[in-house]
Amino acid sequence: MVKPNKQGGKVKTRRKLVTAAGGNGTAIEIINRPLSRSDYVSRGKILENDLEPFGAEQAGFLVLDENHFEMAGGEFCGNATRSATVLLYQEKGKDDVSFTVSGFSGTVRALIEPLTNNLFFVKVVFSQMTVRAEEITLSDGTTASIVDLGGIVHVVIEGEFPNDEKVYTSRHRQIVSELNLEERDAVGVVWFQKKLDTVMMHPVVWVRSVDTFYYESSCGSGTIAVGKVTGASSVVQPTEKTISVEIGEDYVVLSSEMEVVL
Repeated sequence: MVKPNKQGGKVKTRRKLVTAAGGNGTAIEIINRPLSRSDYVSRGKILENDLEPFGAEQAGFLVLDENHFEMAGGEFCGNATRSATVLLYQEKGKDDVSFTVSGFSGTVRALIEPLTNNLFFVKVVFSQMTVRAEEITLSDGTTASIVDLGGIVHVVIEGEFPNDEKVYTSRHRQIVSELNLEERDAVGVVWFQKKLDTVMMHPVVWVRSVDTFYYESSCGSGTIAVGKVTGASSVVQPTEKTISVEIGEDYVVLSSEMEVVL
């Protein structure tokens, strides 16, 4: 498929869907040249809607000529970034790739190990990423932590997940309003529980510019946030699979299996 861009050239496009730790599918359009921000939003909405029946929870664009990955909403997404690395491996035939991503000013380096034709183990290093957690008390007395990653901010709460769409949607919106986070690119509210040596999380994420709202089946940036708050080196996702996380002074490493679904 070939479409014109606003600069008058042609943009070759291909669509893929990649999952992380068994969920949180990223719909990715592979293009040669960058789009305008408004086109990323409009085309991203279409891309996500088209692939949502197959498990897409977000959309982004792998811009080959720029060696760059851009989320439709311009936010930062850990799982989508790792999804893009798999496609870079397939495009370039290299198992060690570096590139830039939206919502993060540093450089991403990824190591990709193919397990089957469609299944990969991916380790991504986010250099120049400093993660800090600020403990707060919400208006209802709930203790929470804010973890600001720049292109997304997470509010992390220890406690039982309100497993009802109306309840967690309302709670998310209440927290976003209370903390004046309406203008942020993306906001997650992440509930977690500790059981023995296991930490399990439930991430609910809103992306402002594309106005999507998901209880995500796995979440890379949410894993970073929970890892920072709890000190856990691996976090169980809603899929019941794990994402490993290592947080240093000025870097973060995320690792898990990734699968090309479409």
